[in-house]
Amino acid sequence: MRIAICLFCVIFSISDGFAQNSLLPDSSIAAGTVKSSAQSPKTLDEGHFRFYGFGRTVFTLDDQNLGGSDLFVPANIKVGQTKEPNFFITAKQTRAGFDYTRPHGSHLLKVKLEGDFHNDASNSTGLLRMRHAYAEYKYLTVGMTWSNFFDEGVNPTVVDFEGPNSSTLSRTPQLKFSTFKSKNTLSVSFENPNENVTLGGSIKALPIRFPDLITAYKFNGKHGFVKLAGLLRELRYDSDKTRSLIGYGVNLMSLVNISAADKLRIQVVGGTGIARYIQGVSGLNYDAVFDSTNTLKKLDMYGLNVSYQHFWRRELYSSLTAGFLNVEKNKNLTPGNYWKSYYASVNLFYEVFSNLSFGYEVLAGERVDINGEKQSAVRLQMNATYKFNQPNK
Repeated sequence: MRIAICLFCVIFSISDGFAQNSLLPDSSIAAGTVKSSAQSPKTLDEGHFRFYGFGRTVFTLDDQNLGGSDLFVPANIKVGQTKEPNFFITAKQTRAGFDYTRPHGSHLLKVKLEGDFHNDASNSTGLLRMRHAYAEYKYLTVGMTWSNFFDEGVNPTVVDFEGPNSSTLSRTPQLKFSTFKSKNTLSVSFENPNENVTLGGSIKALPIRFPDLITAYKFNGKHGFVKLAGLLRELRYDSDKTRSLIGYGVNLMSLVNISAADKLRIQVVGGTGIARYIQGVSGLNYDAVFDSTNTLKKLDMYGLNVSYQHFWRRELYSSLTAGFLNVEKNKNLTPGNYWKSYYASVNLFYEVFSNLSFGYEVLAGERVDINGEKQSAVRLQMNATYKFNQPNK
């Protein structure tokens, strides 16, 4: 957190020295204004500061105990255990943040800092965590924000805070270069490497030498977009000698505006050694597994999720979402290890007025182990959200 604060202090210091050459767009979008000390008779450069966020309370009833987590993860379903219903309430999804924009010539420097209280999914009271902390100027983005292996536009509108099991929803510290002011976007990012492997024997994880490399191209059309992203990463460890594995993956994402009232979101992902990027297996150490000798073996996996959203009226809308995630039946996995899972949800959101909304959702999931044994779970969930302002995109 101290590093983030120092980063923003440096950014603010630099921005105060920028040339004063243009005006910021309509100041009505900002909740507050910070005026620079340097002013010219003809122009007045202003830094715009905006505070935003929401308060949210979530009510959850599970037909079996999933550890009191408001993340519905089919991989966490306990196979072969007696079902124990569980009810809990949490407000840890509550979020707050600020945007800061300041002109530099004909372009804007944008800064965002955002957090919520969702550092521990099973802690009902919540712990403060960072969601976003980055600066963006022209071609460059530096800091923590959405991974380039994901796109916020394909994230379905659900009450569940996790989303489909095959989603690549993640935020990570990164350095990203993107095309600027173009209809379509080509981007290359160097992202924080973090391997999740199952060790064994005398094998030890080694420090990672290179960032994860992600290249993506986003085509923006009249009725939505298509984004294709490719990932390349290194997994490094020590056994009888220093060894490394190369992980790679491909992710195809699309948002289609079928009509003014209907949206379709699709995501197809596959690869090997990329478990840390996929929500449904991110905590299973499935990037690679111990093979009882001196090596680790990467795990192949693939998944699909689809979400259809319909607006019954402007203030009343629903989403139907389904997901599937499969891991190869590797011989190094034990019979009780995770193999595949299914995810489904249907919901109804009602906006009482622009700032207050309620969401009601039914979720169902199933986990299947390597030995073919399976277990399902059903969740009923409701949230109440009060928004104050909205973040600048």
